[in-house]
Amino acid sequence: MDRRTIIAELDVTSPRVVLGPTLASDCDVTVYAERLPVSHEGTTWFHVTVLAADFDAFEEVLATDPTVANSEVFAAYGDRRTYRLTIAPEVPVLTEHVASFGDELLDLRSTADGWRVRIRTTDRGSIREFLAFCAEQDIDCRLARVFEASDPVGEMAVPVERDAFDLLATAFDAGYFEVPRETSLAELADRFDVSESTMSVRLRRALGHVVASLVAADASAETTDSE
Repeated sequence: MDRRTIIAELDVTSPRVVLGPTLASDCDVTVYAERLPVSHEGTTWFHVTVLAADFDAFEEVLATDPTVANSEVFAAYGDRRTYRLTIAPEVPVLTEHVASFGDELLDLRSTADGWRVRIRTTDRGSIREFLAFCAEQDIDCRLARVFEASDPVGEMAVPVERDAFDLLATAFDAGYFEVPRETSLAELADRFDVSESTMSVRLRRALGHVVASLVAADASAETTDSE
């Protein structure tokens, strides 16, 4: 029997979820899950990668976030850092609820004031259950969109990270790369609630990552052909 695959995107905003207070602050950061939270003997760890204009400011806010019992830099490279967070007790772990239904968490990344949760499922009922669970926990959760996926989800020709992909996709859809441009850098910056200078840097880095990946792939193919 052919079961339809459903993709649901939900916006979660609450000071009760992990990093909720930090994401709701004025910090100019982009956060996405590096891997799902892992629990052992009552302690839950969460690895997140952070892009920040000012890591000192981010860590200052993080230190006062009651949803995080402890944090440490797990890896640092270029303009981003990966943190290992210990989630504070009594903080609801939404990903565990998603997994309890056998659904797949495709993506978990920050928005301007919370999290965007992207789930793949074959049962719309589990989406309703997730919304009900959030309501019971006094967590603001809104369904942003839901659609049936006819093609594989999450597979990209270029291995670009989700935040960079979303940035480039938004810029492309808005006509930023058209000649002449159909939208300005300022308008893009407003969409992502950042300054023009920050948006310019993020665009260059995202484009640089794509170009570097393509160049590396082409060089690899040439090496293989010459062997």
